[in-house]
Amino acid sequence: MKNISINEQVRRYVNRWIFDCANRLITEEGMERKRAFAQAKKALHLLEKLGMGEARFEYLKANGELRKARGTLCRGISSELDNYEFKNDKPDVERTEYGIIVYFDLDKEAFRSLHIKNLIISSGLR
Repeated sequence: MKNISINEQVRRYVNRWIFDCANRLITEEGMERKRAFAQAKKALHLLEKLGMGEARFEYLKANGELRKARGTLCRGISSELDNYEFKNDKPDVERTEYGIIVYFDLDKEAFRSLHIKNLIISSGLR
């Protein structure tokens, strides 16, 4: 078996995630192939930004309303997030839904979620 570098492993994992995400958008949401891959890449970009600090992005809420959000997944940015008491040490895998991004909303000071298909733009990191 051939040894591959960590960078190659990460690249393969990311490409696989994008492919799987796009494939689900195509099969489950009926999204056109080109748009599905674009949405998957936008979602990955947003997850990277949320993991590095404060991200600004826009998406359509379930009711069709446009939501401009500031969010994070990092501690040290919001005292509300830093002091948040998680209700369970183990994630509830059975209840996890595909295509949902959960983030801490810095304006609402609470956790929010969005579906990848509704992501409009993922902009800069602060």
